[in-house]
Amino acid sequence: MHLERGWTCHRLYVHGFVYGKHADLLRSERIFMYRTVAACCFGGLVGVLALAPATIGQSPAISQPSAPTVQLWTSKDLNQHATTLLSQAAATNGSAGSTLTRLPNQYTMLTTRNSSGGAELHAHWCDYLIVLDGEGTELTGGAIVDRHDEADGEVRGMRLEGAQSHSLHKGDIMFIPSGTPHQAIEAPGKSITVFVVKSAAPAPAHP
Repeated sequence: MHLERGWTCHRLYVHGFVYGKHADLLRSERIFMYRTVAACCFGGLVGVLALAPATIGQSPAISQPSAPTVQLWTSKDLNQHATTLLSQAAATNGSAGSTLTRLPNQYTMLTTRNSSGGAELHAHWCDYLIVLDGEGTELTGGAIVDRHDEADGEVRGMRLEGAQSHSLHKGDIMFIPSGTPHQAIEAPGKSITVFVVKSAAPAPAHP
């Protein structure tokens, strides 16, 4: 412990502590420093908040859908699914199906049938029929009897007249352009399982 004389006051240092009139001055300086630091911190915080998006406190925007992912359906998967669909077909109107994938301009379906269906036409979609199992007959062309126009370019009817007949068996692939009347025919006791690819019809060519 020692005594120093300086400025116009006495400063007494004891293990780093300051006593005397100069201590009051140091305390004032510390208070001023703390207030300055606090003001700077507060100002920085205000600046950060001012730069933050206006959506603070709101739910974040929903992200855009990701690109389609790779999918695999094994023959076992499709057979099991078809068995379920055939049971549904037998319990309802003779046909059943489910959508597997859907894109803006294309979607795929697995369909089964154990009885004949009515006539139909798709103005905006082309059909690719890939026969996975069973057999049947597809009629195309001709005129739709008892025609009913529905929404989105879909047409239904009782049957086709003057149509062309095509026999379908396992492994066959058939393409039906948009705007083509068609009808699925099944003989009694027969069934068919078809993987369907529906593709958007091409835009009409401009002259």
